[in-house]
Amino acid sequence: MKKLILLTILFSFLACNESASKKINTDVAQNQISKDRKYAEITFDRIFHDFGNVNEGEIAKTVFTFTNTSENDLYIVDARGSCGCTVPKYPKNVAIKPGETGEIEVNFDTTGRPNLQQKMVKVSANTSTGGEMLRIQAFVNPINK
Repeated sequence: MKKLILLTILFSFLACNESASKKINTDVAQNQISKDRKYAEITFDRIFHDFGNVNEGEIAKTVFTFTNTSENDLYIVDARGSCGCTVPKYPKNVAIKPGETGEIEVNFDTTGRPNLQQKMVKVSANTSTGGEMLRIQAFVNPINK
């Protein structure tokens, strides 16, 4: 009985040893993946905004305009600021049709952030790169205490 169990276990290990990945033609698989995925393309009017000089305590706002420059629907699934002071508003999970435009409004709260500030907003979308990075900058004049 022990020999039968050991023989069964040995056979199982040998059967699992055959590499299934060797049977897959990776070029064909990658080609198929590329054909099946329909990415959108997002084009921004700009990816950087400089607010210039602003006073501490103000909320600086700007709008980044984008266009779907592909033949597929564009979906923005997320947009996040690099810190809690940078808050984007965006059309979440809404189909932006080919040729349509949209906006991402970025609000930057300068409270407690004197001097040169540089922040980023990561936009995640169904593009081949997975999204874009938007940048903002401001020189925040400190409150005299």
